[in-house]
Amino acid sequence: MKKLTTKDLILREFYLLIPFIGYSLYKNGYLIYSKGLISGVMIFKIIYLLLISLGIKFIFDLIKYHHIEIDYNLLYAMIVPMIVPYNINLILYSLIFLISYAINFFAQKYLKWNPVTFSYLLIILGEYLIFGLDFRTPLEISYEFSFSLVDLLMGRLTGGIASTSIFFSLIAFTILIYNFYYKKDIPLTINLTYITLAFIYFLITSDSHFILNSEVIFASVFIAPLPEYSPYKRGWQILYGILIGILTFIISITFHSVISVYLAIFMASFLNFVKIRQNLSKKPSC
Repeated sequence: MKKLTTKDLILREFYLLIPFIGYSLYKNGYLIYSKGLISGVMIFKIIYLLLISLGIKFIFDLIKYHHIEIDYNLLYAMIVPMIVPYNINLILYSLIFLISYAINFFAQKYLKWNPVTFSYLLIILGEYLIFGLDFRTPLEISYEFSFSLVDLLMGRLTGGIASTSIFFSLIAFTILIYNFYYKKDIPLTINLTYITLAFIYFLITSDSHFILNSEVIFASVFIAPLPEYSPYKRGWQILYGILIGILTFIISITFHSVISVYLAIFMASFLNFVKIRQNLSKKPSC
């Protein structure tokens, strides 16, 4: 069996993200356009966001390496535009992504927090402060819908512009677990912890809308296990996943259910960064 290189692993995850983009063009493009709520140009908003992020990544690569690198920054630049709300302002997005990417790019040796969540939270904060924050699409604002479980699993949930399909997230996870280097214990423990707490909350309050959270599943599969920003040892991975699951649930019921998992991953990865720094400080000097 051929041994996969880092490049192979990155490209595999990159390809697994493409179906989400296609579904976004339908759900957050064609369907909204068919109701006359957006112009034909805006059908492709997810494509514009991707071009902005990937373009910035490629420019930084050319400046530093003089060629385009296939590295984890490729996934970083692919994922961030997928998890922002549909209503994000393109100019604001471009500016904040550029700034946050530059910070992560030039200081990645020293800043071991999760870069995807760092950029995301800055973008969300900027959008909230300047334009207000609403994860609903124009279609969801204008109409009330009653969806079947199949519709919800396919992605008819409120969330990121291209991250709401639980179906595609589960397929991706099923494929990725056969990769020896993929940290499968992290998404498993995140979701098990979160769903257990959400179900207990449902038994106490009869409020079930926290149980099915597409952002938790997407982020746990693609973002939380990023190699440089999550633990390597299996025991630490399980503790890391449990911590994210607990934080996600607490933030969901007290603050915001869509943002919760990204804030939780950022907080947990920052603790991982502190742990790495402590371990380095304990190494004996030569």
